[in-house]
Amino acid sequence: MADTITLEYRGKKGDSLKYKTIVHSIQNMKEKSNNVEIKSVVEILMSQTIRDIDENGNLTIDVVIEEGKLKKDSEETPLPNVGQKITMKMKKTGEVLETTSPTDFSQPAFPEGPKSKKDRWDSISEIKVQDRPEPLKLNYKYILWDIIPHKGYECAEIKVSCPETTLELQPGVNQTISATGATYFAHQEGFLVNSEVETQTLIEVPSEEVAISTRIRVTVDIVK
Repeated sequence: MADTITLEYRGKKGDSLKYKTIVHSIQNMKEKSNNVEIKSVVEILMSQTIRDIDENGNLTIDVVIEEGKLKKDSEETPLPNVGQKITMKMKKTGEVLETTSPTDFSQPAFPEGPKSKKDRWDSISEIKVQDRPEPLKLNYKYILWDIIPHKGYECAEIKVSCPETTLELQPGVNQTISATGATYFAHQEGFLVNSEVETQTLIEVPSEEVAISTRIRVTVDIVK
């Protein structure tokens, strides 16, 4: 195994990969003496095809939602965005430069340059909140934990965490967020193999005895 690696997305024009994303969500709403739990599962199959690579290594990628369904309350519903294509341009680090997505889209970028085991870096994630001019900011911490064989590839095992952070959404309304997870990146080939991140949030309105807790686990796996 290599001791030093570079975390970069690579490939050639026409390369295509498929990923399956599963989002498990459990939401618990408490209002005074009432308690309601809602569970749901979203499954998405998407393809990613490299349309072009410029002289700087920036990749233009077409992302197509091929399948998608929502499971909730013992019912299964197809997602409305099946068949949708989004084109994005990103740096080799994964930083998104342009996108045709109708909603704001970004993803954590890798640090530039060679990295060794136990190297650390931070990434700021912004959350837009209605009626607030400035976005809320979360600090995600990453560590290149190890370089291991994983699902047939030599992968960088990257652990991620967001320390518990409390934000004021508006006067009298607080949100607490924390997250942990791991990503496995095939550093020689230059693509994601799989990842799993679990995020926990708690929104509290003490004056009205209201609390909404949510646990979301997102898994992404390459489909061979």
